[in-house]
Amino acid sequence: MSVKYLFQRIIQNHFQWTRPSPGRLGPSGEGQYVKENGFGHEDWNFNKNLLVDGCLQGYCCYRPREAIKDEAFNIAFATYENRQWYLIGFYLECKFMDDPPVSKEVVLQKIRDLQQLGTSLGKSYRRLKEKYFFKTIWNDSQLLNWRVKPENAVITNQPIPIPRSIFDTRNYRIVKPTELDKKVFDSLYKLAENTNLIDYAEEVDFPEGREQEIRHKMRERNPALIKKVKDVFKNKHGHLFCEVCGFDFHRKYGIIGSGFIEAHHTTPLSQLSGETNTRLKDIALVCSNCHRMLHRKRPWLEMKHLKRLIVKNAK
Repeated sequence: MSVKYLFQRIIQNHFQWTRPSPGRLGPSGEGQYVKENGFGHEDWNFNKNLLVDGCLQGYCCYRPREAIKDEAFNIAFATYENRQWYLIGFYLECKFMDDPPVSKEVVLQKIRDLQQLGTSLGKSYRRLKEKYFFKTIWNDSQLLNWRVKPENAVITNQPIPIPRSIFDTRNYRIVKPTELDKKVFDSLYKLAENTNLIDYAEEVDFPEGREQEIRHKMRERNPALIKKVKDVFKNKHGHLFCEVCGFDFHRKYGIIGSGFIEAHHTTPLSQLSGETNTRLKDIALVCSNCHRMLHRKRPWLEMKHLKRLIVKNAK
């Protein structure tokens, strides 16, 4: 069986496409549906908690012609802002379904997510009574035609600028996806693999020891742990920001800063021993500047001390 390749523009999202973003009533170029309703069907494209029969059902505005309907598809998802494409993730070996199964539990969760939008949700949805709301979202689920195994729904830690040497088009809306050849798709995937999204400058020569430093940085860079910390933080606060100074990468830099923050292990190196398990509360989310300042002195500063320095020097 051959594989087909697609490039699909999707709407912007502050939660890495796990639920709709509040305060966003149809940014320019994101389509009439989003402008009217305040969300897009792809807002849940990477929420791996919303599985139906063990698979994720996502949205891509593409219906394959009959001759290739049974083929496997690889889809590259991207956003567009300020004349720049940003890669945000992939569906690998996904399949098109004419009649996707619908789960009551998934529909109810999506309704709860939409109710969190408040006035960001379009009037037509806000006015729906409960039973009609459920029926409408149930019917909308018939548009989620793309079935993918959760391990094949791959999202980047932050949007990655796509060089024009890899992909360029004058059709910046791309409401319907563009078909790609394998070479271009592979270049996009390699771009994601080669981008170090959580790197920062190394500091290795200090009295507390190289072995402890390695354990410390491994904890700060554990992708699964950091993703969980980010998810919990966003669910609590609505967005990512530095726990020391309050800096928000997305608010400052736009889409390129969406989802970006650095992780700091709050336990001093001197207290690390053996294979101690790291708990979520042991990781703090901080901006790059504060992270470097925390690591600047020996022994390393505690966050409360750095906060005091910021307040003191702001006077």
